[in-house]
Amino acid sequence: MPTKLLKNFDQETFLRDYWQKKPLLIKGGLAGWQNPITADELAGLALEDHVESRLIHARPIANSITESQWILEQGPFSEQRLSTLDDKNWTLLVQAVDHYAPEVAELLSYFGFIPSWQIDDVMVSYATKGGGVGPHFDRYDVFLVQGQGQREWQIGQNCNQDTPLQAGQPLSLLTEFNRVDSYQLSAGDILYVPPYASHWGTSLDNDCMTYSVGFRSPSKAELLDDYAGYMQLNCSEDERFRDADMTASGAGAIDAQTIDNLAAMLVEQLSDKKQLAQWFGRWASQSKYAEAISEEAFDINDDEEELLIDEIDFSDSALNIHRDTASRFYYVETGAGDAGSLQFFVNGREVALVEPSLALRNSIKVICNELVFSVEALLPWLENEDTRRVLAGMFENGELYAEDDESLVE
Repeated sequence: MPTKLLKNFDQETFLRDYWQKKPLLIKGGLAGWQNPITADELAGLALEDHVESRLIHARPIANSITESQWILEQGPFSEQRLSTLDDKNWTLLVQAVDHYAPEVAELLSYFGFIPSWQIDDVMVSYATKGGGVGPHFDRYDVFLVQGQGQREWQIGQNCNQDTPLQAGQPLSLLTEFNRVDSYQLSAGDILYVPPYASHWGTSLDNDCMTYSVGFRSPSKAELLDDYAGYMQLNCSEDERFRDADMTASGAGAIDAQTIDNLAAMLVEQLSDKKQLAQWFGRWASQSKYAEAISEEAFDINDDEEELLIDEIDFSDSALNIHRDTASRFYYVETGAGDAGSLQFFVNGREVALVEPSLALRNSIKVICNELVFSVEALLPWLENEDTRRVLAGMFENGELYAEDDESLVE
């Protein structure tokens, strides 16, 4: 799935002037784009136990944020519950719809100017007139894509971790909202909202569907905690704190030299770029919903395994290979050409490859960069039995699959 271009949008200007700085309305950015999922299909996902969904009822009171109410219900829902909803003031939100609907995942191809490891998921909401989730801010970037119907978005003040929130509400809503701008979005319009910019969306009709392309924003504490766990598993017991140049001091003192030595040890550890890349590749490629990934990974060393790739005709240039949209594929490349090296990560694991050829490295890039591609891109994996069985493992785990359809890769 090659990167597609938004209309009325300049990537360079956006990244320089707007990304993580200030909101931007991209009017008609997806003009002509076809809404990929119906309200009924979205409601169907909200019935499933493994799908994260919420229902929010808005009870607005004119000129009063703190007296208005937003009532939250957590899914999954029954058909009966959804069928009894009235025709105003509610919103159904379903998380990670791109994991379950490839048509929704294709929306991400328009945002390829941001590295895909930063993308969290696509949340889809359906709202009746007056529906919304109230005045709030997010700690991450989001593109709000209008799929159908109309929604008004108000942009308010910039917030921070100390911004007061309403007590007793099921949602993290602001106690004060100072409107700075407002936009009315129709199908194909996009509003970018940076972290901590307060916003408030309200449906203007009974046919409002919004696609929220959310980005990951891990905290330092979260990253350091995960890295510490990685270090516990990968550091040698012989790598210990040393203080060979210690000078005499009071028995209860932790002197400046000790702090310097400690800092030097930690900085040295973080300066190991290869190990840092190995940890980060595993962390970044962990699935948002790890339980959705099979725990019984294919055993590439079991010669008795039946291989799905034995049924694939690798000479059929019209055959498409699809990536599972819930899986994450990334690579880290060092150097270029025959002298370069590459680390490959899938769903939280590093795929071990011994000195991959340039052709195999190029194949890995195709797999990581595109959701759909021609089967011919996988030919370098067939050059030896080791890489062939690694490829077989990705098919057996459902991370890749072949689809014999008539649509060619663009």
